[in-house]
Amino acid sequence: MQNHTGLYILLASGFSRRFGSPKLLHPLSSGKTIIGTSVEALQTSGCHFVVVIREDDAPLSTHIDTLGAEVITVTNARKGLSSVIAEATSTLSLRRINWLGICLGDMPYINPTTFAGLTHHISPTTIVRPRYKGIHGHPVLFGREYFNALKKLRGDNGAKSIIKTSSSALRPIDVDDPMILHDIDRPDDLATDAAPPTPAP
Repeated sequence: MQNHTGLYILLASGFSRRFGSPKLLHPLSSGKTIIGTSVEALQTSGCHFVVVIREDDAPLSTHIDTLGAEVITVTNARKGLSSVIAEATSTLSLRRINWLGICLGDMPYINPTTFAGLTHHISPTTIVRPRYKGIHGHPVLFGREYFNALKKLRGDNGAKSIIKTSSSALRPIDVDDPMILHDIDRPDDLATDAAPPTPAP
């Protein structure tokens, strides 16, 4: 039984500097875009989610509209990933939400069952993170107790500072999904849908 008391935040507000072109709109071998494949995985999982994009990213906004996903926009993406998480968390109505899951738009190969399965383990006072062969990956789920800390994040280090200072609350969950470790930063990171890449150790 999934835990439907929370929400995944799919971050798609980056600038693709290392990729060299609008990364999330790049097609995979399936013909679907990177962001489209990431959105489809969350839709298939049955989990609630929103996509976070830059306010001025009209092409991405138009594309996501065709995917049927809910979108929220941020204005401070140039300040870094942590600032995006803070703004997105502050924008959301959290009164009836007990957890937030932070996931990245450039990780399209994560199995939908991974998203769903992680929700079984989260509580308002814990942090849940998947682990494959001893290596921690994404997404990371934060219980309600950490919402204020998420809202106060600044800079470009994601939510690592919260995980570091709250290590006793961290619950690593072993999963049979190597793609929790694989993001697409450069064209060389692309792979066919039939044979996704083996992540670096």
